[in-house]
Amino acid sequence: MNIPMPDDYPFRLPTPASSVIARFGFSQKEAAAFYGVRLDTIKKWMSGRMEMPDDLYLASLVKLDKLSSLAAFIASRYCEQALDNETGEHMSSQYISLPTPTQLVRGSFPFSKGFFDAFFADIAARCYAAGPDKFCYLIPCEPEEEFCETNFWLVPWLERGMVMDVCLEREDEIVRFDVSLYDHLRKELGTLENVQVNLPKPSPMDDFGWRLDTVGIECPYVPDWYAEAHDLSDEQLALVNTTVRLSVSPSYGEGSNDFSDIIEWQGAALHFVEDDEIRPMMEAFESESDADLTATNENLVQVLRDVFGTKKALLERIGYLE
Repeated sequence: MNIPMPDDYPFRLPTPASSVIARFGFSQKEAAAFYGVRLDTIKKWMSGRMEMPDDLYLASLVKLDKLSSLAAFIASRYCEQALDNETGEHMSSQYISLPTPTQLVRGSFPFSKGFFDAFFADIAARCYAAGPDKFCYLIPCEPEEEFCETNFWLVPWLERGMVMDVCLEREDEIVRFDVSLYDHLRKELGTLENVQVNLPKPSPMDDFGWRLDTVGIECPYVPDWYAEAHDLSDEQLALVNTTVRLSVSPSYGEGSNDFSDIIEWQGAALHFVEDDEIRPMMEAFESESDADLTATNENLVQVLRDVFGTKKALLERIGYLE
């Protein structure tokens, strides 16, 4: 609920979403990737036009608390490092380095300059507040691949399990999302060489022009993060049979020939199929009070339109229609 403010007040009251997103240091686009929702949804959350789901807000607060605790620990370590044990002299400054691209991926770090600006500022403030005999100035420097005095903070980050994927924790609704998925689907669907299609027998249309059966299209897919998430060796990864399953209704109801029915599908159109379970990539239906999690299906529709143009063309291409 928005609380009225005086007309001459220079800014609006923060919303739960705007406060946590600003504290993380994310841009709106980065926040959309972090929470797995559309950019427009982030704008609605931040403006107060839509409430941020309680579970995402509370999960954000937990992560911010962990980040704050970690920043305090790292600062204390840098202050200890600033004291030369041999001479007893206190160093006035210490260097802290950004993660390398490899470390960003393997450590589940956000790809966000704003995040590291905020995180390093928190560490630096705590270093300075340590007192006249312990403080040090913290100076950011370029990344180092090997662990050293500038990036030792990576180890406690990993030891504390600082996974920065909020959506990964909503296990009943969503798996971690890989931004390369759509490029992969576009390539596989363009050739259909590796794609498996489950074709049910066409059922009669009802009075509204809908069919109740569903065509299943499976594309082989092993995302980069899969092995890390499941703690698999290279040998184990080679044995994994992982696919992305597309569910497409052959319906010719109004508006469905251009795949627009998928956007509002009450159930995910994309599923991540693992060896032992099938999980939706993202739930496609939420109530107005919850997050709008239809971003996956909207992007999928764009892929299908780019590759096939119409649903009729898709069904003809895969042999569902004569």
